[in-house]
Amino acid sequence: MYDVTRGLQKNGQFLLNTIFDDDELEKFMPNKVKRYFAQNNITVYTINATKIAQEIGLGNRTNTILQSAFFRITEVIPVELAVEKMKAAALKSYGAKGQDVVDLNYAAIDRGGEYKKLTVKPEWANLPDDEPKADNAPAFVKELVRPINAQAGDLLPVSAFAKHGTADGSWMVGTAAYEKRGVEAFVPAWNKDNCIQCNQCAYICPHAAIRPFVLTDEELAQFDGLETLEMKAPAAMKGMHFVIEPSVLDCLGCGNCADICPGNPKTGKALTMVPFNPDKAENKKMAADWDKLVKVPSKQALVDIKSNVKNSQFAQPLFEFSGACSGCGETPYVKLISQLFGDRQMIANATGCSSIYSASIPSTPYTKNEKGQGPVFNNSLFEDFCEFGLGMALGNKKMKERVAKLLQEMIDGNASDEYKALAQEWIDNKEDAEKTKEIAPKLRKCIAESAAKGCPVCKELQTLDHYLVKRSQWIIGGDGASYDIGYGGLDHVIASGEDVNILVLDTEVYSNTGGQASKATPLGAIAQFAAQGKRIRG
Repeated sequence: MYDVTRGLQKNGQFLLNTIFDDDELEKFMPNKVKRYFAQNNITVYTINATKIAQEIGLGNRTNTILQSAFFRITEVIPVELAVEKMKAAALKSYGAKGQDVVDLNYAAIDRGGEYKKLTVKPEWANLPDDEPKADNAPAFVKELVRPINAQAGDLLPVSAFAKHGTADGSWMVGTAAYEKRGVEAFVPAWNKDNCIQCNQCAYICPHAAIRPFVLTDEELAQFDGLETLEMKAPAAMKGMHFVIEPSVLDCLGCGNCADICPGNPKTGKALTMVPFNPDKAENKKMAADWDKLVKVPSKQALVDIKSNVKNSQFAQPLFEFSGACSGCGETPYVKLISQLFGDRQMIANATGCSSIYSASIPSTPYTKNEKGQGPVFNNSLFEDFCEFGLGMALGNKKMKERVAKLLQEMIDGNASDEYKALAQEWIDNKEDAEKTKEIAPKLRKCIAESAAKGCPVCKELQTLDHYLVKRSQWIIGGDGASYDIGYGGLDHVIASGEDVNILVLDTEVYSNTGGQASKATPLGAIAQFAAQGKRIRG
């Protein structure tokens, strides 16, 4: 995705953290990168900091190892002095956490010398560009999203945005699905023999990157060697084929799914985390299977998705592959709401973590279903997001009153009996979500037929027919917005009695501004990463 050689000077040095050995790396690197190395006399070093961190006990924290390698390679200061200063900094930073943590960082510093030099072959200088991969991404993604994701958005001309109609601030939904970053070191592997079909793994996944799929005999026949289980329940799916499939290119490797998996008490868990290599045949097959599985028609209409956790996960997530941190504790709730209400959901989101991972241009994780339905997202200020959401709800309420008034004119006029009956049924049930879903398609048809015959009221109704299905208004924000800065607004919105839903994402401290206590912080609690206060300049 990124031009990693941008800014790399001739005769420069390049350090790469990679899980690949030299032969694998040569196959994996794009030709343009190898060509740049050879043409510009770049000295290339590699280190498997990921493996070293795991061996030490630092998990996925590689920064100290890489910092140590940087000082050793560049020698911007004497290596002995660099090691001494880094260890002093580690003691200062982590001393309060105990000697064990300090020793882990000391080990990381010492093992930063485990890099090696990669042979840059002279013949690389004449390599052609790689053949472009087959890609079904829309032009919007290719021409706007990918350049911005590659940190080259400043090079795009204004005409590129004008071409795709983004001048009004709108943006294509579902662009996150085209990123396929493959950035994790480990992915979940499914053992069907231990699976009890509980769907807990999909329920807890922060990124909607592991899901249950249900296939008919005909649908399964389209796959080559896809391992499945026979569905035992619910009854409507009995006899179909069940599979838990991770998207290895969207997974962030947090391991939540493997942790939550109850598995079989006698034989073990159904999910284990295994090393990920995008070049391995099994990983390529998993990625290809995922691409086909997400196109299989959803079976969510066969069950009541609101009845239990298992059934909820047969519903398509309309919030997927967000930029939230690996293992995020907030996004599973946002995702679940999109599964239950996303086909008619309106969102007023406070500024904060949730607005960043929900809509950071160019990545839009909110998406739409096969019918073209999906959540509408908008973001407001930290202090007034509740009032913003209330305004959306009141605006929607007023527009529905207008629709009801126009439909009453048709009832009192010369509309057909079918049209009058549907119009009255809608007026009587306009606050019932399921009823309006049922009535809306038939009523739209009557409106369209009458509009085609010249009915002016029906022509106006056609411009408002997206209000026929009852909308589900959601107000989403963090604890700082909800309990502190925006509490006055939250209080009044609740007191208004209007039909809104409020989701408070409670992180208990102000995460973005240094970790000080908020009104969500339990009395007497200490925010661990701010236990010594926040150092600021006097």
